[in-house]
Amino acid sequence: MLMIFNVAQLLKSPIGTTQDVVLDDSDRLDLRDGEARLAGPITGHARLHRTNESIVVDGVAHIPVLLECSRCLTEFTTTLDVPLRETFYPTIDIETGLPVRAPEVESSFIIDDHHQVDLREAIRQNLVLALPLKPLCREDCKGLCAECGRDLNLEPHTHETETRDERFAALRQLLEAD
Repeated sequence: MLMIFNVAQLLKSPIGTTQDVVLDDSDRLDLRDGEARLAGPITGHARLHRTNESIVVDGVAHIPVLLECSRCLTEFTTTLDVPLRETFYPTIDIETGLPVRAPEVESSFIIDDHHQVDLREAIRQNLVLALPLKPLCREDCKGLCAECGRDLNLEPHTHETETRDERFAALRQLLEAD
């Protein structure tokens, strides 16, 4: 359970106390269809900060993902460095054992009844935000040929156009003159 951490001792500690943790994906990250595909183990580190009413998690997760290039459609693997900065609120008072009403902050997470912080959902949400909108296998990817669909990174080529639209002959002459 190396993405789930017991923070009971941290909750009993004075405000300002920190605890360093190492992320390891012996727990699997439950990704939804279309979000991403993991290409290896998640690693990283985080620091848990005790505040007057919560635990703030600050760290980074290194997540290898399998993506599809938006130009040439080949699959490639890259590692995303996903920042974590999340607040977790307790549901049980550590001293009395009585339920505590967590603040209704939309972007926060809860510390469960066993005083455990589960980082998996926070990591998943931050991973989705870190995914590139147009992933590229490499910055200079040439993409696919518009005529035949070949991968231009593997086999650059040209096509002889058999049928020419004569309506554009005057424009073609201007381009050839330059």
